[in-house]
Amino acid sequence: MRIGVQHEKLCCKIRTLHGRALEWVDEIRYLGVYTLYIVRAMEFKCSTDHAKRSFYGAANSILAKVGRLASEQVIVQLLK
Repeated sequence: MRIGVQHEKLCCKIRTLHGRALEWVDEIRYLGVYTLYIVRAMEFKCSTDHAKRSFYGAANSILAKVGRLASEQVIVQLLK
């Protein structure tokens, strides 16, 4: 992955000692943190798309289980 002025330029493949080629990617996860992805761009940029997707998935599953039976306060506490 490249960050900077030449972030869109193609690069030659890098090979490991075992002869495998490393792939160039558009985003990488930062130190295994699920919610932080560093994105290929002109300047340093982080993506929160994965965190949003995870939150909305969890919120939808909570709302599907609770339905309209719980009050708004209970739903907000469950989402927190």
